[in-house]
Amino acid sequence: MITVKKQRPAGRQQTRCTPEIRARLRDWIEREITFVEHPMFAEGDFERQLKGRRPQSLDRTVEPAGSERGLAFISPMVETPLLTPDEEQYLFTWMNYLKFRAEQLRQKLNLNCPDASLIDRIESDLRDATDVRNRIVRSNLRLVVALAHKVSASIDQMGELIGEATVPLIRAVELFDVGLGNRFSTYATWAVRNHMSRCLKRRQTTQERIVPHDQLWLDRLPDERSNPDEEARLTNQRADAVQQLLMTLNERERMVITARFGLDGQPRGQSLQDIADRVGLSKERVRQIALAAIEKLQGIAKTTGSVM
Repeated sequence: MITVKKQRPAGRQQTRCTPEIRARLRDWIEREITFVEHPMFAEGDFERQLKGRRPQSLDRTVEPAGSERGLAFISPMVETPLLTPDEEQYLFTWMNYLKFRAEQLRQKLNLNCPDASLIDRIESDLRDATDVRNRIVRSNLRLVVALAHKVSASIDQMGELIGEATVPLIRAVELFDVGLGNRFSTYATWAVRNHMSRCLKRRQTTQERIVPHDQLWLDRLPDERSNPDEEARLTNQRADAVQQLLMTLNERERMVITARFGLDGQPRGQSLQDIADRVGLSKERVRQIALAAIEKLQGIAKTTGSVM
């Protein structure tokens, strides 16, 4: 008796379903890939037509820009030139088409018929889409820098705003519909400016909460001035009392308090950011040290009956 071995039908080869592949498969089946739609994405030759419209100017190289003193961190952000209308049209369309193509492949995934090559193609398309998105973001960072420069009171604040505004800029790139005929800079300016305004308001509110705590112990010093001699005597007495109290703090607490309230010979108290830069800590950590030191001084003053 002759046994005839059945041949597998030609087509997709079965993939050995390892735990890793099954985990990736479940992850992609449950994750919808969002994109800005275009009426021609589903046409068979759209990809070929789109590639044919790719502007050659996208291949140009960019010379590194020189940096101004104190603004070295900004130079890399403005090296990439703004996109022309044709470049912008192409890149946004290509980015969303890659996401569209990845979503079409995702919908073909099947737990009962795992296909690692299909997952690889999805992830490859999304990596390419991310690369395009990042190029658009880099081309518009100069917009963020310009807006931050207009509303910032210092270089430090400008750096903070630029860092904060990068997130809404990325989000704006992902949501922008180039098919409506508007320039991206118009849409992005609105999103970034609103985010910066919220950041500045949040910072102002935080500072308003901090100042009363910082001034609490100084405000409790009584004003008993009567004549110049008496005023001088009381001033010296207070200074001695303050110095005695400061000696109860550890070195870091004492340094923060003296710098914050101008007790180290400075004409005025230093800001939390200035102190943070000086000691190599975050501004929030310096604030916590200052508040803890004030509470310690108040406790000691209450116990000893000092002028605090």
